[in-house]
Amino acid sequence: MGSRSTLINDLSIISRCRLFLPRRARNAGSCKNHNLVDKRFNSGVPPSTVSSRHFYQNEKLLEFSARSSRPVSLRQLAFFGMKLTNEKIIQSANFVRQELPTRMAHRIHDMQSLPYSIVQNNHISNVYELYYHSFNTIRRFPVIKTIEDNSRFCDLLRELLAQHTAVIPQLVMGVIECADLVDSKRMDNFMDSMLRSRISRRVLTEQHIALTEEFLKDPNFKPTEQVGQVFFQCSAADIVRQCDTLARSLTQSIHRDIPLPELLFEGDVETKFAYVATHLRYMVGEILRNTFEASSERYKATGDPLSPVLVTINDAPQHVTFRFSDRAGGIPQEIVPYLWSFVKGPRSMIRHHNFKQVPELEAIVEELEASLALAMGQRKRISSLTSLTTRSPTLRLGMGLPMSKIYAEFWGGRIAVKSIEGFGCDVFLHISKLGNESQFVQMNNI
Repeated sequence: MGSRSTLINDLSIISRCRLFLPRRARNAGSCKNHNLVDKRFNSGVPPSTVSSRHFYQNEKLLEFSARSSRPVSLRQLAFFGMKLTNEKIIQSANFVRQELPTRMAHRIHDMQSLPYSIVQNNHISNVYELYYHSFNTIRRFPVIKTIEDNSRFCDLLRELLAQHTAVIPQLVMGVIECADLVDSKRMDNFMDSMLRSRISRRVLTEQHIALTEEFLKDPNFKPTEQVGQVFFQCSAADIVRQCDTLARSLTQSIHRDIPLPELLFEGDVETKFAYVATHLRYMVGEILRNTFEASSERYKATGDPLSPVLVTINDAPQHVTFRFSDRAGGIPQEIVPYLWSFVKGPRSMIRHHNFKQVPELEAIVEELEASLALAMGQRKRISSLTSLTTRSPTLRLGMGLPMSKIYAEFWGGRIAVKSIEGFGCDVFLHISKLGNESQFVQMNNI
């Protein structure tokens, strides 16, 4: 992130281009309330905040984007919530109140750094307007001094979380439509930074809300299994079995008469470790969905009996490694170079069409049902596993592996795929244990 002086120097250059912008862009005003944001999210009208004056001459955005976000690790998140007090809840609230607009300003600056024609794309401009609205709303919230202040702040955070449910499909559709306007690697890097930052903000927000709810329920609560979103004893094999049940049910709802391969476990099946369980479920769920879909297609093509999927779990000193080995035919060679790309690939336009049919899609899949609960006046968080069934396997989105890669790397892990076309795939998911690499994975500048 550049310094304030660098941003102002850039501003002087960019401002001279204002005369060449469309009249609509020069004269547009700023968004005044979130209802306008919600309406435009489903319209073809470019948002009003994407104007040259707002876009390049906003002093508050320059001020916040010049700040550095403060680092937070998974270990810190877990140990902060071990013993809660009024003072710690208020401290957490003010940390979130200051961090969220700083991190959002960084991402708004990323959008400003793209060619202006890209940000005028309806999908990208919708995201820009939504980010600006959230940035402005949170930065104006007064300093939190009491538990009552924090309750109002949590209500605001829940509302903003619900408003952001359509960000991911909007971003993906936007970068696909703009793929020919800029280098695809640059657009993939843009998506990477946007989504990493989104994860960090949602972790901070969800963790604070969860700690608040636990404290209000019982001020003397002492966690034994989890602190907020961090589970101390994630069972590797149980997570895989849970995701297997749902992915299998989802696939069979479409391919009713096709048998799916069973899972066979080997290795350290009793392994337990600390992690954000929703993130792990998402990654494992996407891997199994891909496996079952490929298996059903191979069975339809050949009619051959399906070999079991071998799930190997290895508990190493610093990592837990999952290996999923199938014999579902592997990945077509024309797809392999684009396996980790959000932008390019021979099926990008099919993905774009499918994204239009998914108005609310979440990377952490519980968010859709959480927003529905909010709309019904409920505050309880609903398990991510139930909302997996809201997405049909007929909608090929092509984002499961790229998103899983971002989630794995976010906490110091990684994911890799080895494919033999005509035979099968090995997918390796390496999870960093709490207190090792994840201790040093700092959520700053993301």
